[in-house]
Amino acid sequence: MKTSQKLGCLILILALSTPCFAKKEVKMDGKWEKGTKSITSTLPIHGWLEDNNKDLLLEFSTNLGTVQVTVTNSMGEVVYNQSVVTKPSVVISLDEEVKEGTIVSITDGVNSIYGKI
Repeated sequence: MKTSQKLGCLILILALSTPCFAKKEVKMDGKWEKGTKSITSTLPIHGWLEDNNKDLLLEFSTNLGTVQVTVTNSMGEVVYNQSVVTKPSVVISLDEEVKEGTIVSITDGVNSIYGKI
């Protein structure tokens, strides 16, 4: 087998072995001004709910400083409200299982985005 074929097979195996089914993506919506002009309109924050339904993974594509993260359940009760210093990824452990209708909101006081689980 040629080297390029071996490399292609290796890449395919790695792509298929990634546990993509273990997390549920939290679709984020809203507007976040990055301070610099950009031709893309992607948000600098992405979120996933871990398969245990208690851990929320937030990934930040840029340093946003300190942000306020609030999680509100489907009955409107705040189950998490904390200031978080942005790192490449932050795991938020919740006391209760997240159910459908839970809202995650993130703000820095000026910009705000939210996602519904």
